[in-house]
Amino acid sequence: MSIRIRRRRNALCAAGLIWAGAASAEGGRAAEVLANYEKTGETVSCLSLRQVRDTNPLDDHAILFEASGGAVYLNELNGRCAGLERERRFSYTTPQNRICKGDIISVTDSLGTFRGSCSLGEFQKLSEIEEQVASN
Repeated sequence: MSIRIRRRRNALCAAGLIWAGAASAEGGRAAEVLANYEKTGETVSCLSLRQVRDTNPLDDHAILFEASGGAVYLNELNGRCAGLERERRFSYTTPQNRICKGDIISVTDSLGTFRGSCSLGEFQKLSEIEEQVASN
C-alpha cells in the first residue's frame, strides 16, 4: 500500500512547521513528505472505506490516507507501530464500511507474517502547501 504524493518543485518548508510524532527531531522521510502539507485543524473520527484511495505509512507513528476528491488525512497513531516504516504495509478488519479512530491495524511483512499492531488516532485533514513564487 502506498500513496502517490504530489510534490511541488521548490516548495518551501515553513520554519515553524512541527509535526508531533510524525516528524520527530530525526527528520527522515516523514518530515520530507509532511513538509508539503499543513494541518487545516479539521479532524474526523472515521473515513469511509469507499473514500480511501491509497495509504502511505510514513514511519512507525503516522500514516497518510488519500481520499477521493484529492483530500489527504494524516493519522498519528496512538503509540509506536513497530515495523510499519520498514514494512510499509498493514492490514485491518472492520465490521463496518469505514476505518475509525481506535481501530487496530496489524503490520505485516511481504509474506503476510504478523509483525505487530497499534491503534489509529484521529484523521487530521491536510492541505497542500502551494508553491511560493519569489518576486523580485
